[in-house]
Amino acid sequence: MRDCLAISFAIDYDRVGGNPHNERTPIGNLRARAKTYGKPTTKDTYAAADGLIESCLQTLSNLTCYDSTTCIVAIPPSDPKKSFDLPRYLADGISTRLGKPDKTVAVQTITDRRASKEILLEDKLSTVRGTIKVDKDAIQDEIVLLIDDLYQSGVTMNYVAMLLLEAGAKKVFGLSCEKTCSNDDNVSRR
Repeated sequence: MRDCLAISFAIDYDRVGGNPHNERTPIGNLRARAKTYGKPTTKDTYAAADGLIESCLQTLSNLTCYDSTTCIVAIPPSDPKKSFDLPRYLADGISTRLGKPDKTVAVQTITDRRASKEILLEDKLSTVRGTIKVDKDAIQDEIVLLIDDLYQSGVTMNYVAMLLLEAGAKKVFGLSCEKTCSNDDNVSRR
């Protein structure tokens, strides 16, 4: 798959120094607390998610390349029936604070898909292909800030960016809270 993102950053690795044997970074700790994995949300869930929003906003203020974005979109969940979806929560908070429209509803999961952390890299694209649709009318001529909590291999973010561009977006910029600490995530260990 080609890179469909005009630019993309992750705020930090999940582990200090990008070493999987080290302790979690502050961003890694916030994300671990904010991700519910099907459990009920708590005050701490929201406090950690709000901390991630603040970190995203700080990063966006430091990286002026993001200034031209005209709307915010969250990566759609693998299971649309989730009661709490962290990327959607982040997109809503960032949108509100930046005063830019949240167009997350224009990007919908139409078929459940397996969580990508369990899928080998070579199988990821086939797993995500055809599971997401984009409302072309909502995205036409937009410069999209695409938000996710985790950047692992980049396949899902690039796939969604490709769909946004095909729907008429001018550009898509990516921002993730954390990057997993190894560059061989989801790669077969044969």
